[in-house]
Amino acid sequence: MHVKPEGPLASIARFSVAHKKLVMLVWLAVVVAAAPLAIGLSSALSGAGWDAQGSDAEKVRQELRKDFPQVGAEAAMIVVQQPTPVTESPETVTMLAQGAMTAPGSTGAMNPLELPMESGLISQDQKTAIIPVMLAFEKDADLPESAGELMHWIDEQDLPEGTTANVTGEWAMWEDFNHENEKALHRAELLSGLPTLILLFVAFGSAIAAGVPLILAIAGIAVGFALINLATALTPLSVWSMNFSMMIGLAVGIDYSLFIVSRYREERADGKNLSDGMAGALETSGKAVFLSALTVVLSLGALFLVPIMVFRSMAFGMIMSVMAVALASLTLLPAVLAGMGDKVLVSRSSKNPDKAAEGRWERLTIKVLRKPARTLALGLALMVALAAPALTMRLGMPDATVVDTGAQSRDGFDAVVQSFGEGAAAPFYITTPSSDLNAVVQAIQADENTMMVAPIGVERDGRTVVRAFAKTGGSSEETQDMTGRLRNAVDEVSNGTLVGGPATQNHDLTDALIGSFPLAVALIMLVTFLLLLIVFRSLVIAISSIVLNLVSVGASFGFATLVFQHGWGANLIGIEHQGFINAWAPLFFFALLFGLAMDYSLFLLAGIKEVHEHTGDAQLAIQKGIGRTGRPITNAALIMIVVFIAFGVTGPIPPTELGITLALAVFLDATVIRMMLVPALLGLLDQKVWWIPKWLDKILPNIAFSH
Repeated sequence: MHVKPEGPLASIARFSVAHKKLVMLVWLAVVVAAAPLAIGLSSALSGAGWDAQGSDAEKVRQELRKDFPQVGAEAAMIVVQQPTPVTESPETVTMLAQGAMTAPGSTGAMNPLELPMESGLISQDQKTAIIPVMLAFEKDADLPESAGELMHWIDEQDLPEGTTANVTGEWAMWEDFNHENEKALHRAELLSGLPTLILLFVAFGSAIAAGVPLILAIAGIAVGFALINLATALTPLSVWSMNFSMMIGLAVGIDYSLFIVSRYREERADGKNLSDGMAGALETSGKAVFLSALTVVLSLGALFLVPIMVFRSMAFGMIMSVMAVALASLTLLPAVLAGMGDKVLVSRSSKNPDKAAEGRWERLTIKVLRKPARTLALGLALMVALAAPALTMRLGMPDATVVDTGAQSRDGFDAVVQSFGEGAAAPFYITTPSSDLNAVVQAIQADENTMMVAPIGVERDGRTVVRAFAKTGGSSEETQDMTGRLRNAVDEVSNGTLVGGPATQNHDLTDALIGSFPLAVALIMLVTFLLLLIVFRSLVIAISSIVLNLVSVGASFGFATLVFQHGWGANLIGIEHQGFINAWAPLFFFALLFGLAMDYSLFLLAGIKEVHEHTGDAQLAIQKGIGRTGRPITNAALIMIVVFIAFGVTGPIPPTELGITLALAVFLDATVIRMMLVPALLGLLDQKVWWIPKWLDKILPNIAFSH
């Protein structure tokens, strides 16, 4: 006789089953309404947002934008290269400068031939010239679009043989990045689609059943994208939120559906009817899915402590996707399964692959439990070895090299660096009281890394602007160090002088991230600890899970350092390694990896706890819990790895860095952590795993995974 599962999730399951048509129609209406907003998301997002709020870089940007727009600090740059000096053959530069005055996306342009040579817009060999073009905009999201219109105009110009013209600069780079980003999304969808369907078919043994998790994930992502689009009406959001929310939404959405469907098949195989089977699945695996989604959301929520719009955008985008796919898994999925009847179940005439896999995983776990200390030591040694390279990690910010060669912004950037020097593509802008101008210029000239410094010759309300260029590139460590030196130097000779501009962005961003890192990490770990303690009522599980998560994160950081900083295997994934890890990556990876690591941990530990609640035998609980969850976790991990790799190998470097690193992290979690470290550690501790102080036992709620 089966006990009917009870609880909030069981009630949701029974409602969805009993009113399956209503639930599916409501979801269909929501997805149809969300589709236009989801499709138009890219155009609603901004390429801006890397300035740390309250930093000198942001203050200078706002001052230049408000008081000195004629400086063209945010102007696009038309970079003209020709075989003869522009001073001897000025026709092309003059034609482009005049045309750019009224070109689409432009509000004005400057002819470098009409400006003094000290302006730095003509190269020493005079064969390269830069035409600054002011871009039309009402909000930051308009700037990349205006740059794109200017780039299209340049493409239409008839240039003499041997002459090239490319638009580059911050906003042109973001326009090209957005374009590559959108194409990468489509490629990733195509690349991940077929392997995912094949893996789902292997998991379920049915083509119809295999499509269910994918459809559920896409429905959730559409709703998530629509919510992100709606949020842009309230606050600017970065284009970076789109790739990452799609990647995470697809991966966890399929995982959540897979876990629930696997448990539903198990419940039905035990003789339960459709309604009770679905209720049992949601009261067990559904509960783990809910808690997993909650952990991811809370971990990503810690990123709102970082005063950088891009960080908050990426976190917000992924939170929306995770919440939407989790909701779809807990409401729409039961209705869809009810509508399919028994088509998702294992045929009674065929061998049950879930049961066969359960036996294999139990035998593997028994081997680990025979020598837990040796297995634990071996697993930890492997993870520590992988983590070691992270000690050499260097942070930086990508420049236009994040865009592929052949794009205007990249080719223009390369031309500027080649003709004017590495620092020319990322200038310093210094705003200062006019009375302190000479002293500030001398202080900047005295720095060993200064290539050029020149007052711009504009003044307003007693303040003026100086432009300076470093000898080294904007993403280099030397330029970061120079930012600190310049600020100290001008502070000694002037009050109220601010050093900003693209060259300072990396410095200020890194400072903001380092300042936020301890608090954000502490909050993530505290929230995770409390959640695990409440769910599993075990201090050992709460503490050991956090320690193992830290080990996993460290190994992932070490891998990322080897590939993306030192270039190991970079050619295999078709990227130019940057020589550094993106400055945003460590904190962002930490939050995301900590959240995703809980995906499998919760499902695995919930299975172990369920057996322990039934038997009270700690060793048997480990064996049976890993056996029961072995096949679903393996299938889910393979699918997540496929999705992450697909997004990693098809996109620009930032999504590549995230996708490949997450794929490795999932692989480690599903193999070394789950197969070696968790069973070995729990096996060594035996019944002590479930010890809890009596005072704590009285105040903690009891969340059961059995029914």
